[in-house]
This record gives sequence, C-alpha cells and structure tokens, in this order.
Amino acid sequence: MIPFLTFLVVLYFASKERDAITLMIGGIACIPVILLFCFYIVIYHAMRYNLQEKELILKCGPFSSKIQYEEIKKIDKVGDLGYAPVGIMRFPNFLLGSVYFSKYGWITMFATNYKNVLLIETDKKHYGITPKDEEGFLRILNERLKEGGR
Repeated sequence: MIPFLTFLVVLYFASKERDAITLMIGGIACIPVILLFCFYIVIYHAMRYNLQEKELILKCGPFSSKIQYEEIKKIDKVGDLGYAPVGIMRFPNFLLGSVYFSKYGWITMFATNYKNVLLIETDKKHYGITPKDEEGFLRILNERLKEGGR
C-alpha cells in the first residue's frame, strides 16, 4: 500500500508539471520504497525456529543463525528487554539483528517483540526469540538438550 501511495504522490506532482524528467526522477525515488516493501512482505511471515536433530536454526527470510545444542548454556524467559534505539531491523511484528541492551549486552534478535522473550545464552552470543507455542518449543528443545547429554 505504501509504495502505491508514494507512486501516486509522485505521479500527481509530475502530472502537474507535465515534465518527463520529474516523472522519471520521482519513479526512481520510489524504487527504494518499493524494494523495502517487497523485502518486508517476503520476510514478514518467514520467521521460523527449526529444532533439528543437532542444532536450532533461527531463520527470517534470507537471514539465519545456527545454534548447536551443545553450545547452549542457559535459557531464560525475560519479561521485558527494554527499549533499544539502534542496531536492529524493526518492522511491525518483528525484530531482526543484533542489538545492545544495557542489562543483557548484545543480543541477536529473531523475535516478534521485546516482551516475553526466550533468551538463549551460548559462550559466544545471546539470542532472543519469541516462539508462538513457547511451552511446546521449550519441551522439544529440552528433550533435544537431554539427548545431547546436557
């Protein structure tokens, strides 16, 4: 919807001027908005947490992280991480990327919000995730961790 409205605004001003160059520049200016919108559509419904045999795969669109079960040191449920003004890709209903929280340090987020986050701690990184079925996810994850000798 936003790219379409942006294009209509550009088209309106270009038609007022009746200038092909204004229309061309406006069309080129719309390209980043259209690409961003398309990118958002592609990854909006694509956040997944795959519990494989030996690893947990966090995936959102073209972005992914793998966590070997043997690397997991601790899993905590955090009520509210707080607000992070920079360092993250934020769109409605998802957070993606590394962000610094004063209480927890750097967290790689594959989450839908800052609240009710499962914080997975490894030696190298912290990961923040928000599975839809948190109880089912934790049950399967704990089974996989036990199978791995943890």
